[in-house]
Order: sequence, then structure tokens, then C-alpha cells
Amino acid sequence: NTINLPERLTPKLQSRLGGDRVHFQSYNANDTITILKTRLDMMGADFDPTTAVFDEDGIKYAARKTANLSGDIRKAFHMMKVAAEKVFEEYTTGQRHLADGARPMVKISDVTRSSRDMFHSIIHRAIACSTAYQALILIAIGAMKRNSGRENGFTAKEILVKIESISDGSGETRYDARLAWADLIEMLNRLAVSGIIQLTYPFTNNPWPLVSTNLHAYEILASFKNTCHSKLAEKHLADQRLF
Repeated sequence: NTINLPERLTPKLQSRLGGDRVHFQSYNANDTITILKTRLDMMGADFDPTTAVFDEDGIKYAARKTANLSGDIRKAFHMMKVAAEKVFEEYTTGQRHLADGARPMVKISDVTRSSRDMFHSIIHRAIACSTAYQALILIAIGAMKRNSGRENGFTAKEILVKIESISDGSGETRYDARLAWADLIEMLNRLAVSGIIQLTYPFTNNPWPLVSTNLHAYEILASFKNTCHSKLAEKHLADQRLF
């Protein structure tokens, strides 16, 4: 499960594979909404809105949140599941009460809460456990995003140059990074699978992705707080003050 698999094969195997690549796009928000509503029996002429358990706005929020982060449909299903389980728990334990004639409903506020708890806590914990090279990548992306204001992402080459600059100025041997191109691509792929960064492929004549993240620099900085990478993150991601 790596985007540079053909380049890692022997020349003999590469010649048998050919040179064509097929990029499978992630689900967008509309795709995810349709899939969620279909699985929840909220589509078709037989659907009765009075029997719906999930609020329409909650489904749309889960779909858009998932599409913006990774496009992995499993995240949307998990988000809805966590929200429903929490609502069920609150009703059964008496933390919530139904008005006369009302029925339990998973609303957008419930989905928002499950999204926040699921994505932020998991992703921030994952960042906190970064290796030295992973920390260099994330700090490099955060610093470039903050300094440039670009939201559409950076090329792998730009990230590699920034990593080497940060490494040279760190003064610490653990960040003495001269990453091989294949190693960088493999680590970017792993970070993308975890949902920390996103990879897009806008170039038809270039197999390498643009790398972006929905995290702000201050969120990456906060994730590295009280870790062995806090000093490096503070140096490159904290707001610089004159006094």
C-alpha cells in the first residue's frame, strides 16, 4: 500500500508492469451522503422521514468532514456510529429526556461532538508519537503553510528542501536527516493513511502528489507539547515575538 511501489521493484518486474497509472479518487461529500443515506434506509420512495434516527444536517456534516480529511468512507460510518452510541447511552442513563410524543434523534450537534472527539484526539495522539523523521515532515508542512498561507498543498520536493533546512538548523543529531526520495514518499503515504495529511494528484504527467493538511500550525505545535519534539516545534511553529 505505497504510491511508489513500481519504482521499488526490480527493472525486470517494472518492464512487465508497463508505465500506466490509474488514480482512484476518494469519495467526495455528495458520494458520502448518498452512501450513508442508502445504508441508513433514508433513500427511495418508501422512506418515511418520521422514522429517521439521524438528522439530515448531521449526515451532511459527517460527509463533508470525511471528504475534507481523507475521503475514507469508513471514517464517516464510524463517526455516525460513535454519535449514535453516545446518544443511546445518554437516553438510557437518564442524561437526556424525551418530550411527550418525541423520539430519539441523532442531531448535528451529536455528530459534531463525535467528530471532534474522534478526529482530534486520535490525530493529536498520533502526532505526539511521531518519530524524528515524521516530526520533521509535519513541522516542515506546518511551517510552510503558516509562512506562505497556501492551502492547496506543497510538492514533495518542497517538503524535502524544508526538512533539510530545519534539520541543518536543529543542532540535534536525531534530526540529522538526509532522506532518500523513496523513504520520504513512503512516510508521506503512511501519514496520509492515518488522516494527518492529504495527498492529491493534480498533475497528469507527474506521479507525485501535492501534500496538504487540514491542521493549523498551532495544532501541530500543541500536539508536540510535552514531547521530545516540543523544542523543534516551538522554534518553527510558534508565533515569533519581538519582546
